[in-house]
Amino acid sequence: MNITELWVEHSQARFPEDLGGKDVNGVCVTSIDSYAAGCISSYVGREGKSIDLERYQVLQKCKCDLEEVLPHLDGQALEYFDRLREMCAIIVSEASIA
Repeated sequence: MNITELWVEHSQARFPEDLGGKDVNGVCVTSIDSYAAGCISSYVGREGKSIDLERYQVLQKCKCDLEEVLPHLDGQALEYFDRLREMCAIIVSEASIA
């Protein structure tokens, strides 16, 4: 899947109910979801493959945090946050910094 397809799928998914406002392995997953979603939405909505430095750094941090969180999740929560990690990784690897 490309970033746009992943974003559409993620946008239609429900945030895991049992994780709202919770920390997983010391990381607030609600915050990661909010920060990453804002940056991803901005990226997907732009022409070309560019992102500003601040959003790039936010996505890098989210990707790293998600890699720490994923081993502690399972089921729907794992699927949800792994897709978020994948989108962060795609953008960090393909985007040019504007």
